Formats: sequence, C-alpha cells, structure tokens
Amino acid sequence: MRLFRFVPSLVLLGLAACASEPSPETLERTLREHPEVLVNAIKAHPTEFIQAVNAAFQASQAAQQQAAADRLEADFRNPRRPDLAGRVSLGDPSAPVTIVEYTDFECPYCRQSVAVIHQLLNRYPGKVRLVIKQTPLEMHPNAMPAALMFEALALQDGEKAFAFYELMYAEQERLKKEGQRFVEEAARRVGADVPRALRDQQGDQVRARVAADIAEGQGFGFTGTPAFVVNGVALEGAHPVENFVPVIDRHLAAAGR
Repeated sequence: MRLFRFVPSLVLLGLAACASEPSPETLERTLREHPEVLVNAIKAHPTEFIQAVNAAFQASQAAQQQAAADRLEADFRNPRRPDLAGRVSLGDPSAPVTIVEYTDFECPYCRQSVAVIHQLLNRYPGKVRLVIKQTPLEMHPNAMPAALMFEALALQDGEKAFAFYELMYAEQERLKKEGQRFVEEAARRVGADVPRALRDQQGDQVRARVAADIAEGQGFGFTGTPAFVVNGVALEGAHPVENFVPVIDRHLAAAGR
C-alpha cells in the first residue's frame, strides 16, 4: 500500500502538464470534491498508472538510500563524539570499535536489537564493545525507572548492569506491567546490593547521567529509539546485522585490524 502515497501528486502533475491554467489549489480542490476523476483515470489506464507509481516509488527509495549513504560519509569525515567517561561496557573495554546504543527499556525495537548486538559481539570477538546510553521516552513510563536502575547498578558492577539490561528486554512484558516492582526484583536477581541501588537510583549522580544521555541523543538529532553511534557513525532505528558490518569493517580496516 505504500506505493499509493504518490498517487495524488502524480495525478496532479499529469493534469498540470495537460493544462497550465488551473492552479495547483484548484486541481487539488477538484480532486477532493470529485474523486471519481482519479478513479476513472486509474480504470482507463491501469497499466500506465501502476508503472508511474512504481517508478516514483523506486525514485523515492533511491533518493532515501543516497541520503542515508551521504549521512554515513559525513559521519566518517566528522564523527560524532559521545561522552564515554566512566561508562561500563559489554565486550572488551579496549576494543577498537565502540557501539553506543541510545535505548529505551520499554521499546520493542530496542528489544529486537539485543540479538543483533550479540551477533556482532560474537562476529567480532575482542574488536567490538557495547556502551549503553539512556534515552527513555515519555510514552514509556516504566523506561525511566529501568534506565535509572541500570546506571545505579553500573556504579556497583558493570557485569551486573548488563545482566539487568538482558533481563529488562528478556522480560519486557513484566517491566511494562509491574514497573518499579519488577525493576527492583531484577536488581536482586542479578546479585546487586539492592538498598544501595535504590538510593543511587534516586540520587543526583544517576539522574544527571540519564539527563545528559537524553540531551546528547537529542543533540545528535535522534528522534526515537534505538539509535546507534558506531565509532562516531550514526545508525538511527532498528538495523539488521548487515547494516552494521560495513561500518565496523571500515573502522577496523582504518585501524589495521
């Protein structure tokens, strides 16, 4: 059905090419008031109409792909610089490639990305690591408590923080239903010092860190989750492994790895 997003503009262009006098506003109003004009045109020339729609769709897709490629090249030339000071990581801390994930623990697309990250870590042992940045969305009320708890656990032990990360996504339905109660249970399950974690969860240090993550993601122009920065190169949205590989390989080649 996405093909037919182009229908009104194509028809308007065709009509405008046939008669130069009517204004675009007049043509739009005519089609709105008399949709049978569009229906009759499609019935009279179905093959030509579908061909025109497909051509417009393919041109749009090509333009979007080129724009995405241009953005990648711009990031390779001028990489983004996330603040990684004091952040825990999953994978070898000295890995030459760092994937920074801007995540929301209630986001279903972030949940899908967990498997992708694991595939990348397995594909590039010792060469890729993951750092988490917290960008809980207002539409997900339980994402903020989970984000604060992850950072509270990170102050104790990075392994416990990432075990918590895994639990949040593995049992995301419970997070959505139970909120803070499940967050506390998960902290106990990963072996954390829960009283300390609860204090830190509400402390100024952790709240400031989450606020800084949110501001950083917004500063990079990210409008949703997940989003990734791979050694400075941004990939916004949920991506398959295949989209990360050329970016990682290019970085590794540049580093002689």
